[in-house]
Amino acid sequence: MDWTPVIVLSLVIAVIGAQLLIRYKALQAKGRSAAPLQNAIPDLNTQETSLVFCYSPGCAPCKTMIPAIDELAANNNNVHKLDISQHMDLAREIGIRATPTTLLIERGNITQVLLGAKTLKNLREQLGLEP
Repeated sequence: MDWTPVIVLSLVIAVIGAQLLIRYKALQAKGRSAAPLQNAIPDLNTQETSLVFCYSPGCAPCKTMIPAIDELAANNNNVHKLDISQHMDLAREIGIRATPTTLLIERGNITQVLLGAKTLKNLREQLGLEP
């Protein structure tokens, strides 16, 4: 019997399962307090609508988003970057398992968890800014 199809199918199922687990764990951050982020981002005002871009230096999709994040941050003091490679315990505490992950914070809580790369337009919409 040729085991190649079984092995390939098993690998596909394992990859899909890992992706679903990452998504599930990340979405558990929704509704949590944003207070732990203030240690890593001292100027984060959790009572205003804020965006926290969680990235890692070796992440290719993160690198494509950084110019858009920098553009937003230049005009908005409520946009922040967090290098999770420097804050692994915090990332685990919040539930960040993959990068890029963007958190939207409102009234002291994480209200949205956006997984994967996002466009400047999408980020502006999340913050309620004009396109």
